[in-house]
Amino acid sequence: MTRARDRYDIFLSGGSQHVPLLRDLLPKLQPHGRVHLASSFLTEGEQEELRPWYDHLHHPRHHPDGYVNFNLFCIRDVNRLARAPYFIKLDADVGLRDDWIDYVDEAVLRHPGAVLFGTERGDSPIDLALTGAGVRERLGREVRVTGGWKVRGVLHVGRTEFFQRHDAFMQGVHELLYGPAPNLAGAGEPRVVRSGNHRKLRDIGDEDTLRSLVVHALGAPKLVLDAGGRIAGSEWPRALSDAGALPLRNGFL
Repeated sequence: MTRARDRYDIFLSGGSQHVPLLRDLLPKLQPHGRVHLASSFLTEGEQEELRPWYDHLHHPRHHPDGYVNFNLFCIRDVNRLARAPYFIKLDADVGLRDDWIDYVDEAVLRHPGAVLFGTERGDSPIDLALTGAGVRERLGREVRVTGGWKVRGVLHVGRTEFFQRHDAFMQGVHELLYGPAPNLAGAGEPRVVRSGNHRKLRDIGDEDTLRSLVVHALGAPKLVLDAGGRIAGSEWPRALSDAGALPLRNGFL
């Protein structure tokens, strides 16, 4: 039987401003999976203070902006680093009840075919097409998604094997959409028919939207499941931020 901590790899990020949150959050995570803390902005003293509650500390250097840095870490590194059957990605300001892991365990048991699930469904549709010879060269196919939707919220869960198997496809879609495109063999830029209200995604490579897009494009099942109050956006960090005591930026660095 798989030991509890071998079922999940858990990824989150935090900087010095998140240490009060991490003191409370990390002990709730550590019994239930291998905890990966991604930060380029914790001091040595803060790293040592939090050391009992994380298994791996990563120092991504993808971008000087902390929010973009963690998004790129999730896009470029999580599929490679995960070893457990499922990985969990959550925000540093998530609110977790002590029985939060029951939500994840129950979803895995009841929906074994789902490759992605989370607590909320995004409002903006995912409608786009990537076409042209250069796209076919890079991805081996064209991409058309109509009426897609994003798994969003403070926590989502992915099936590791699926995303590792399709990692090259995910990286290719990311390059074509958000970065300088690779050599498109004279085909010019990939043709994007429509990408909804995704200016933010185009600017920073929003990981949640990209991951949901890949699942849609490959025709795999994903779910949004009510957590029953066990997982929610935390209100007390936002209250502190409003008071000027704890600056937060979208739950990331």
